[in-house]
Amino acid sequence: MNAPETPDDEERDALLMRLFVTHERAVLRFILGFVPALNDARDILQETAVTLWAKRTEFDPAREYLPWACGIARFKVREFWKKQPRWESFAQEDLLDLMEAQREAMRPELSEREARLRECVQKLPEDSRQVLVRYYVEGESIEEVARQQTRTVEAIYKLLQRVRRALLDCVQRLETAR
Repeated sequence: MNAPETPDDEERDALLMRLFVTHERAVLRFILGFVPALNDARDILQETAVTLWAKRTEFDPAREYLPWACGIARFKVREFWKKQPRWESFAQEDLLDLMEAQREAMRPELSEREARLRECVQKLPEDSRQVLVRYYVEGESIEEVARQQTRTVEAIYKLLQRVRRALLDCVQRLETAR
């Protein structure tokens, strides 16, 4: 039988819940650096959350939360790679280290590019921006987005293709202008 939680345990649990909610998107972005499919990344995030909760007594509040959470996510990415035939060749420790080192080296450039992308997204027409948010941020299916927009699935695919191209062109123009 488990011992009842003390007020300290409850405070720690509440703190960890707040930290997870605060850093959830950052952990998802971390995972997306290794697994480009959003649905796969969300599955890994969910597994990460379960493990974070199971290991909550191991968390030291004096340490930073995000590196701890990303460390656990890293193991979950490797587990995912090992289970997926198309990814198992990536499951080598040194490859994951190399990918992390490369991403860290590119961080300043990626931050600048992200800022340019945000600027370009703001320039999009409102309906295009809504489709992007629904599909990429909220994770709705193409079918759901099409139904909400009263368009065909093909029309949404074509819209997303045009929007992605427009965003790429915009980001590249901003890069050459600076």
